[in-house]
Amino acid sequence: MLTICIILIVLLALDLLFTLALRCRKGHRKWEVLKKYRYAHRGYHDKPVVPENSLPAFRRAIERGFGAELDVHLMKDGRLAVIHDASLKRTAGADVLVEDLTAEELKTYRLEGTDEEIPLLEEVLPLFEQSGLPLVVELKAE
Repeated sequence: MLTICIILIVLLALDLLFTLALRCRKGHRKWEVLKKYRYAHRGYHDKPVVPENSLPAFRRAIERGFGAELDVHLMKDGRLAVIHDASLKRTAGADVLVEDLTAEELKTYRLEGTDEEIPLLEEVLPLFEQSGLPLVVELKAE
């Protein structure tokens, strides 16, 4: 019986924390800033010519006044690769995990049969910094 009571108390506490976390975020004034823009998911890509998560896709988003959403993976040299999947299988045709690569190794792969390299976050950030448009970055982890 004591075990059931402890479990119920823990569940109630977690529920309360979750509710408070949602409430605090929902009314935050910065959400209004983000809601003013339209967003290009993984850049404004146009397959097969402009692959997702490529520098041209992010430049196209900026040219059209879009903010962008992108995903990053931490590589073994501590740098961040801009790519959605953990593996390069779908986007570069190589069965290798991004986290097992260095930036130098990553640059040997091409996106979706084009000449475009997989960019690093440090290459994408200046584009959006200069434009003043928002960039939403999602950290991925295996």
